[in-house]
Amino acid sequence: MSIEVPKRRKFFKPIGYLRAHAHGGKKSVSAELNLTAMVDMFTVIVIFLLQSFSANGEIMVVAEGLTMPEAVNAAELNERGAVVTILDDKVLLEGVEMAKLSEMDPADVRIPALVEKLTQMRELDEKLKAAQGKPRNPNEPYEGSVIIQADEDADFILVRKALASLNEAGYAKIKFTVMGVIGEGGEAKEE
Repeated sequence: MSIEVPKRRKFFKPIGYLRAHAHGGKKSVSAELNLTAMVDMFTVIVIFLLQSFSANGEIMVVAEGLTMPEAVNAAELNERGAVVTILDDKVLLEGVEMAKLSEMDPADVRIPALVEKLTQMRELDEKLKAAQGKPRNPNEPYEGSVIIQADEDADFILVRKALASLNEAGYAKIKFTVMGVIGEGGEAKEE
């Protein structure tokens, strides 16, 4: 290997060249946003708003064309459940039609499609709770609840069949939605 005389290297640039071409010593007019910090800030704001949000009662969508009956003794809904809507001639579960009055067997005291779907929902809920380490005691009734929205002009046969279907599917907590009659002072009237 021979010895060579040192010379200027290709990658070496004099300091003056670097200052002229790399904005050395000058501040930029535009500022960059740190998106990570901004996303963190918005996440904290959303969590704060979700934690501080308080709703009195259940916000529930009332089916189109449904007139809820009035009740003197009414209480606010404090738990969520599957919503069974009973209209003049049909029964819905969570907005999906389960049966029509004209298509039902008059001798059957239940609605088979409603029983099947509610049983599936109950079994799925029980599996989820068992996976979380909270299995249901078979000697106790199922803890889930169902909310019934019945039109005040609905045929009582539909209401009776829906209640029999809920009982067969294993639901014991059944709540009816009503319009509470408000008296003086903002309280429900009692007679």
